[in-house]
Amino acid sequence: MRIVGIALTITLLTGCATANETFGTGQLCGIHPYCGVSVDLQVLKATTEDNATIARALAPFAVIDLPLSFVADTLILPYTIFHMRPAEE
Repeated sequence: MRIVGIALTITLLTGCATANETFGTGQLCGIHPYCGVSVDLQVLKATTEDNATIARALAPFAVIDLPLSFVADTLILPYTIFHMRPAEE
């Protein structure tokens, strides 16, 4: 059990986008269950815009963080599904 707790802590600390979106002031969490992955993908999509200097600087970090956020999002999936907002009609 101790190893699982340590692995979960390391995964949450390395999945930076997941931690920021889920436990911070994230705007995507509650809309999309994989909110950390969504943030990383938005940063990567933003690099295609003409004036995307900040996104281009963050792109290498988003690429590194993407698989880690995927793992962290999967581990906390029950929490994020429980806290999802109902779909607006």
